[in-house]
This record gives sequence, C-alpha cells and structure tokens, in this order.
Amino acid sequence: MNWITSLLCISLVLCIFSSHPAVAFGRLGHQIIAHIAEDNLTDHAAKNIRQLTQGKSLAQISTWADEIRSSTHWRHSASWHYISIDENESWSNVKRNPNGDILRSLEGFEKVLSNSNTTIKKQWQALAFYVHFVGDLHQPLHVGYRHDQGGNGVKLKWFGKNSNLHSVWDSKLLAHQQLNANQYTRFLSHITPEQKHDWTGKNYYQWADESTALRVNVYRLEVNSAAEYELGSDYETANLPLIELRLQQAGIRLAEKLNQIFGQ
Repeated sequence: MNWITSLLCISLVLCIFSSHPAVAFGRLGHQIIAHIAEDNLTDHAAKNIRQLTQGKSLAQISTWADEIRSSTHWRHSASWHYISIDENESWSNVKRNPNGDILRSLEGFEKVLSNSNTTIKKQWQALAFYVHFVGDLHQPLHVGYRHDQGGNGVKLKWFGKNSNLHSVWDSKLLAHQQLNANQYTRFLSHITPEQKHDWTGKNYYQWADESTALRVNVYRLEVNSAAEYELGSDYETANLPLIELRLQQAGIRLAEKLNQIFGQ
C-alpha cells in the first residue's frame, strides 16, 4: 500500500467514526486539552502535525480513541484508557493488566511517533491515541481503584439525576458549566510562564501520581436521607477547579511532548 492509499484509508476512518458518541474524559474535556496544546505548539511542530493529520486539528482527532472502542477491530484497546492502582500498591508492584494500560500505551505510542520509519497510517493512529491518553491520564479516576472500576461502580445522584462517580468526573462537572470547547478554552487559557515551568519536565508516572493524590477529593461524597450519594453545588464548587487545573496541565504537557516529537 503506497502513501496516497494510506492517506485515503485514514480519511475514510475519520468519516466513518466522526458521528459516533464519545465517552471517557468526554468530548468537551478532550477538545479543551487539544485546543490548549495547539495554542502552545511550536510552528515547526504544528506544521508537521498538520501534514500528518491532513489539516485536521488535534481537537478533531482527540476523541477518536473513544469512538472506535465499540468496533470489533479495536475492542482490545479498552484497557489502554486507564490503569488501576490501590492504596497498598506502588508502581513497582502494581498488578498490571496483561492486555495493556494507559501508561504502557503512552510509552508505546510515543515510540511509534518518534520512529520515522513508521507508516503514515500507524503514525496517525498513534497520534490520535496519544492525544487522547494524555487527557485520560489527567482524569483522576482513570488512575482509579480496582474494586469500583475507577468510580464506575459508585452509583449516585448528580443534581437529582442517576449517574456514577466516574461519569461525573469524565463529563458532567464540565458539561454543567454550559460552555462549548472554544469558550472553555478561552476561560482556561490564562496560564502563566511559572505554571508552565512547574507542570513540564515530568514523566507519565508523575502525572499518574498527581491523579492518585486527587482521589481523596474525588471520594468526599455526601449521603442524602435515602442513604444515597447525592452530589450537587457543594461538590461542584469544591472539585471544578481541580478538573479545570488538570485540563490545563494536560494541554501544556501534551504540547511539550508533541513539540519534542514533531519539532525536529
């Protein structure tokens, strides 16, 4: 298959999956991260990325990894979106999923992107996965507890409607602000040079450690008169700044990594 045919195949994949609903961090969260990253790319990296994506923005490819999970061909990628680690485990002895996890996926796709001999199709797929997984790793429950499947097993009421803890952090905290991706990006774009300095230069395991440290905030849940977890304005006020911080950090770090990979 020559490179022209490969590009046509990639375009077909984009068309097929563009209408599918997104899950995980949520379309909004991933697009915000991608927009922040694009605003912090070097000109050279941005040019090389646009060539690879045929002009598609990082925001446009940021949810592809979720959109393909229901397809038979990519069903095996489900475990790549997260890693489970309990309080009594460390990175040296954590029980790893034999089918892969988010940390190994980020390491693997960075190698693919750094290999100039990789086919265009595999490079594009690696970029789409990489952009998505940088975002997912910054959502605290994608580095969650094994016993409740990263909060998916914690059923609750979110402003009176049935939900679960993972869904609240993936999308509902952000969606409740009623801003689109461009509006939210402008709101979060005021990032100081000092913040950028503090957030960069870290590895994937350090990003994951930050997510695990936030779980104490995630699990501060209130019970209503029916002995159900019920989350609303108080929980939102306490935790919205945390998820917004993680979006900013993910965007700056994604730009940092892509500048290193595509800035050559």
